[in-house]
Amino acid sequence: MSVIEDIKARSDIVDIISSYVPLQKAGRNFKTPCPFHSEKTPSFIVNPERQSWRCFGACATGGDIFAFVMRFNEVDFSESLRILASKTGVILSEKANNREKYQALYNINEVTALFFQQSLSSYEGRIATKYLEARGVANDIVKQFRLGYSPKSWNALKSHLSILNIPLEEAVSAGVLYKGTDGEVRDFFRGRLMFPIEDKPGRISGFGARTLDDTNPKYLNTAKRDTFDKSAILYGLGLAKNAIRSENEGVIVEGYMDVITAHQYGYTNVVASMGTALTEQQVAQLKPLAKTFLLALDPDNAGQEATLRSLESSWKVMGNIAPATQSRSAGLLYQREPMILKIVALPLNKDPDSLIRDDETEWHRLTKEALPLIDYLIPVVSARFNLETGYGKSQAVEALLPLIQSANFFDQELYLRKLSGVLGVREETLKASIGTLDATNRRINRKPPKQKVSSEMSSILSIKAGDPLEEHVLALLLSRPELKKHILDFDPEYFNDSSTREVFTQWLTCSTMEDLRDRIDESLQDEFDRLVRTELVPSNSSGNEADLKQCMERLEKRHLQILQEQLLLSLDTCSPPPRALEGQISDVNSRLKDIFGRRVK
Repeated sequence: MSVIEDIKARSDIVDIISSYVPLQKAGRNFKTPCPFHSEKTPSFIVNPERQSWRCFGACATGGDIFAFVMRFNEVDFSESLRILASKTGVILSEKANNREKYQALYNINEVTALFFQQSLSSYEGRIATKYLEARGVANDIVKQFRLGYSPKSWNALKSHLSILNIPLEEAVSAGVLYKGTDGEVRDFFRGRLMFPIEDKPGRISGFGARTLDDTNPKYLNTAKRDTFDKSAILYGLGLAKNAIRSENEGVIVEGYMDVITAHQYGYTNVVASMGTALTEQQVAQLKPLAKTFLLALDPDNAGQEATLRSLESSWKVMGNIAPATQSRSAGLLYQREPMILKIVALPLNKDPDSLIRDDETEWHRLTKEALPLIDYLIPVVSARFNLETGYGKSQAVEALLPLIQSANFFDQELYLRKLSGVLGVREETLKASIGTLDATNRRINRKPPKQKVSSEMSSILSIKAGDPLEEHVLALLLSRPELKKHILDFDPEYFNDSSTREVFTQWLTCSTMEDLRDRIDESLQDEFDRLVRTELVPSNSSGNEADLKQCMERLEKRHLQILQEQLLLSLDTCSPPPRALEGQISDVNSRLKDIFGRRVK
């Protein structure tokens, strides 16, 4: 992941912009008077779904977090990079743009997934096919989740990769092969049902594997790699993210089969933490997608422990807590809705997979009646202590107090009332004990409680790693300097990606490739070198000119269609007079009509 992608992954445009100017909720968007020109009514719109901003007033411009920081602080791209790196905790000292290296690993995973899929249809793969049939998994779901089978041979995949001239050392780096102590390279997965694990953009980052006999462990995952970190990926998120966004609600389960069965039965907003306690990285990937999330983990002792561990690590990010980057100056105008975490209380001996298959109606009821986080925790956590003694009651209060105090001020009274009922004490006694407990903690610990919310929390957002169309245009321009005369009037804003827009903008003013490479930020140089080395077809001048014209037209069309969508959404939320917006919509429609007219001719 490049530095720029890392910064985008850790940033939420609403959090970033609200640290500079106050934002007010307006439907699905946020608005404020434009900070770049004087106006009395808001025309500056922030779209959290697209992670973009735009002024629909005098400025008539927009962009992403980099474009905003550059303009607000009147700095260049490199300085905006450093400002945002500081805000998000990204370290710039090491060169992190290893896209080529990572892409090679993703490609190996893709080839491996295809091999496993083909192996599922083999004679040996019937053991996995029969298992899936017994679990009631439909064929279309098998294809949708790209399920496969790894042959029992020590070198089946190794031989396949060798035939394709894929370096074995790279396959070892990807985690699909491993090198033994004797130096011999062998297949890592053997005789297992294979679950390709995609990251949020949809790239295969690693694999999960289930044994089909008594082999231990029951489940085996790709070891931690540059492209795969189990604690930072949610199984099924690539397939579920659109449903989560449209329903404004997501369901988090524990296992692969839980997700697969849920999707087969139409619950396409379900993802899995892959058997681990829910991590802050996973939570932060979900945060931009919806307001409400349901946690539905196994109800047995191990499952309940996993639930509690998940809550311990994630409630700071998911609870009713204002974003850490919120500026005090935002005040009451910053009305972004907090995330809500609920708990699905599953019946004993039923995981989501078996419950959905055996009693879909009950699953539907339980998810609809899921308990808010604190309502669930008050009786569960209290039950861990001996409430017959004063010491046990004090332990329960100490465990639950940080969570209750993180809730909305007006909700705290309600939760304290519920806790007093569980403990069997009067509210006045409970509140008095809280004051005593706070004083004791300050005197003994002389440091904040462990569960206080960190001020350094940041959210990880959905990003698209590179834009093929924009990269192709840049590669074409970098390899054919003579094309510059055809593009001098092209608006850099048609490039959505900050990286390609910056390189293009600098390219317009540089006379040589050496000058351009020296002028762009170090974080972009590896990407620049990759684009320069890109082989292009056609190679003749007339073909290059036609290719460029077509691609630029596509970029312009895409930009106008996005702008058209934003304008229509802003009619009810943006404050320029409706006639001004209607005029802009008319202009965009006219320009789109012109583009389509050119194509007809």
